Amino acid sequence: MLVRQRTRAALQAAALFYVVDRGWPVLPGAYVEDGRCSCGDTECPDPGAHPAAEPGLTRATRSTDDVWEWWSGKPYTVLLASGLEFDVLDAPAQVGYAAIRQLEVVGLPLGPVLQLPGERLLFLVDPGARNLYWYTVDHNDTARFDVRHHAVGHFVPAPPSSTACGGRTRWAVPPDPIERGLPGAVDVLGALMRFSTQAR
Repeated sequence: MLVRQRTRAALQAAALFYVVDRGWPVLPGAYVEDGRCSCGDTECPDPGAHPAAEPGLTRATRSTDDVWEWWSGKPYTVLLASGLEFDVLDAPAQVGYAAIRQLEVVGLPLGPVLQLPGERLLFLVDPGARNLYWYTVDHNDTARFDVRHHAVGHFVPAPPSSTACGGRTRWAVPPDPIERGLPGAVDVLGALMRFSTQAR
């Protein structure tokens, strides 16, 4: 019970940080317990990485009151709502780390990057990347381009949340304590596309 309380408190503290320090909307997600998703579906395709099913937990918020209430009893996954303050470009970890190295070498700005237990990196970029993403996909061999785009209506699990098989989401590149800006999608997507096609 004490471990569960500490876990819940850590998740609550993280959700408060995202809301207060970053202004990112959060939403309680289903959580993994004893190797199973709290949604009750034994065949859940995305354990601990989708919105919780309980009534009243269906909207993302920046309200600290909501965060205190929601995480007061259960260790909900902390989900970040994409498409509002940021869009997300989602790539395999091998491709993502190669892109990070390239962007750092050329001195281009790099925002926060999440690593999921399933070995994918999620790059937070300025919102509104939808048209650029689909233009890029339409003009390339999509069979060789393993990069996904998350915008309005999508949610991504944030540290210290646990997802499938109890793996923990972590920051590959943590939020900068001073710099609040996010990179434009064009530079990040260009690097991801280059290394995605090379990896095949």
